[in-house]
Amino acid sequence: MQRSPLGAGPERWWNLGSLLVVLIWTVSILLMLHGRNDLDLFLQAAQVLVDGGDPYARTYFRFYSYFYSPVFAWVVWPLKALGPVGSKVIWGLLSVAAALRTIQLLLSVRIASHHTGIAHAALRFLVLLMLLQSVRDNINLGQVTLLLVWCCVEGLHRIAKGQLWWGALLIAFALDMKLVPLVLLPYLAYRGSWRGMGAVLIGVLLLNALPLLVLGTETGMDLLRSRWSVIDPSTVRHLLDEEEPSMISWGSLLSAYLSVEGGNVNTLSLPRNIAQLSLDTMSILIWGGRALFALGALYFLRWPPFRAARTREHAAWEVAYLLLCCVLLFPHQRPYSLFLAAPALWWLCAYAVQRRLLHGAFPRIWYTLLTTVFIGLNAVFLVGEYAHIYDHYKLLSFVVLLLIGMLAWCTPERMHAVGMLGREENS
Repeated sequence: MQRSPLGAGPERWWNLGSLLVVLIWTVSILLMLHGRNDLDLFLQAAQVLVDGGDPYARTYFRFYSYFYSPVFAWVVWPLKALGPVGSKVIWGLLSVAAALRTIQLLLSVRIASHHTGIAHAALRFLVLLMLLQSVRDNINLGQVTLLLVWCCVEGLHRIAKGQLWWGALLIAFALDMKLVPLVLLPYLAYRGSWRGMGAVLIGVLLLNALPLLVLGTETGMDLLRSRWSVIDPSTVRHLLDEEEPSMISWGSLLSAYLSVEGGNVNTLSLPRNIAQLSLDTMSILIWGGRALFALGALYFLRWPPFRAARTREHAAWEVAYLLLCCVLLFPHQRPYSLFLAAPALWWLCAYAVQRRLLHGAFPRIWYTLLTTVFIGLNAVFLVGEYAHIYDHYKLLSFVVLLLIGMLAWCTPERMHAVGMLGREENS
């Protein structure tokens, strides 16, 4: 008898649950086709660039700036020929594909047990479920985080497999698009991957040189300077990072609770401010917190430096922290940025599944913590009418802090203790 593609017994139900999550994402594409989102902004900015203008010197839809690279604008510009609906269909499908490929790569480190098929299916479902709302946010807003995380994870995967330039160009494209993957450069250096780091830097230089080659040196340099003026993280605008209530970076969190200048015209009147610190004090606290998140990487990377990670599990744990902390480390992060937590969520769910299948149970506190994380990440999907309150009190910022604590506790040594075994599948 031919085996069902969905498997049998419990495995089938886990797989059906995964298909349901993907179906919800697909329906989200259909629901956002006729609304306006960031893809419309990208396409308008791309048109300005193609017409010879400066896409960074103006705002779109009255208030919004274009932050991404000229190369990214050129890449998305052909979608404009498909019209507002066609471009959103293609972008939505590409976004779902990027999310699924990222999860597939994470699952390539498999759980070893006599229930391997069930464990794999259960883990895939749990990760998809945890990321349900963050993927929906990216689809609804036409955002780039799914593409960004895929480029980072796929790039590191390819570099590890010896496909140096393919992997380096993916990371370089992500870094050219946004500053977030910057954390991977010191990571590659710390892990002694000098060729990998060098290849990424060459890729970044080539992508930054492309506007100079296409537009001329003077116009290209003006364009790059104009872009830096809107993304410079040292400006007050990006320091307090409270332009929109939904922003969730470290600066946004501290501004909401401690700053005399936190908030904006859309901020709710509900109480939250517990101190009224000056801008100079806020600057010290925000930059100090960013430094602590950066230094926290040493706990995950361990000693000595300039050597390869001890195992694939160690490498996965390290990258999980680096991408997760970016949600707080970089300004202008919003709920869609939570897909950066995908590797961390995979890691924590893998521990839960392995502990459950091999040992029958694990401490109730872990159930409680994972349930809390799920509710926090998906609160808008579960009870969306209070979304403005979640934003007001920076719920997702606290969820990220909780995830960092859980990830710090769930070390590779603890993972090995419950039977986790790194094994790479063909992909």
